[in-house]
Amino acid sequence: MFSVMYRMVLILIAIAVGILVVAILIIKATKTPAQDIVGMNITCKKCGTRTNGLACPKCKNKSQSFGI
Repeated sequence: MFSVMYRMVLILIAIAVGILVVAILIIKATKTPAQDIVGMNITCKKCGTRTNGLACPKCKNKSQSFGI
């Protein structure tokens, strides 16, 4: 009988901790700006132009010869 109550208490504690973690993550997600969540501040590695994750228009048109 003691083991059944012990398991019930552990399950209730686990549920409470899970709800607390979810609440903290929701609060952090709502307070963080949208650009920081997605990580849109990506720049070109070669020239440093901000590209937002797309192909760099400056470096795309340059001819490549043997990786140089």
